[in-house]
Amino acid sequence: MMSTTSERLFETVQTLPEPLLAEVLDFADFLRARQLNMLGQPANTSLASLCGGLENTKTFSGSPLAIQQQLRNEWR
Repeated sequence: MMSTTSERLFETVQTLPEPLLAEVLDFADFLRARQLNMLGQPANTSLASLCGGLENTKTFSGSPLAIQQQLRNEWR
């Protein structure tokens, strides 16, 4: 039997460690905000106006050096 996308996502996130769950949540929040933003944007929106959005999330808050070190530690 084929699962729905929601079911597959739920099954996948159940196996992820907490730091990765935070990243998934940040990305889902970004996608939701982008969708809401695009619904209210005219069709000729510039690329520059679409940039950003993750800099105020828990995962990407703080100094760039601290974020870079955290990412390196996660991939070791």
